[in-house]
Amino acid sequence: MGGIKLTKKHILGGLMTGTVAGITAGLVAGITIRFTYDKLIHEKQMHKKFKSVSRKAFKRGPVPAVVKAVYPDRQTCSHNPKSPIWIEFDAPMDSSTVTKNTVIVKSSVSDEPVDGFLDAGSRILMFRPYGMYPVENGGAKVSITLIGTDTGSGAITDTKGIPLDGDQDGKAGGDFEYRFSIMK
Repeated sequence: MGGIKLTKKHILGGLMTGTVAGITAGLVAGITIRFTYDKLIHEKQMHKKFKSVSRKAFKRGPVPAVVKAVYPDRQTCSHNPKSPIWIEFDAPMDSSTVTKNTVIVKSSVSDEPVDGFLDAGSRILMFRPYGMYPVENGGAKVSITLIGTDTGSGAITDTKGIPLDGDQDGKAGGDFEYRFSIMK
């Protein structure tokens, strides 16, 4: 065949090149295997850690209901001396806990609670006075208090039995107080 003759130099050079290539490939393969192994072991350890964390740490207890909206709002003055008060809750409420002991309406010109009709649905409470709100010099501040902390007379609760979060601190309990002006 002509041309080039296979010599010891070619054989040793090829062997050397093959060995270097083999070592390089082996080195790359070894690093890859080691990295994959370490990553797998790390993930297994992390999984064990997550499994050991109590699920209770991630569970949140029931969220108490809060007042979502009130009418009449504070920006408007009611000119109706018999103006009803509407309160909307963000969750269904137990209407049997909405009583004259847990809903107190007063006028700024009288120490006595205002007597009226109280109607509670699932999410809406309505109070309408039987007569006119007590006013003096053409006006008064009317306040409504919803009892969320049981002090012996009961408290307003949702359908799960959790007391109203009246002070909106994220915890059940606390009274909700609201005032608006009325003008004659």
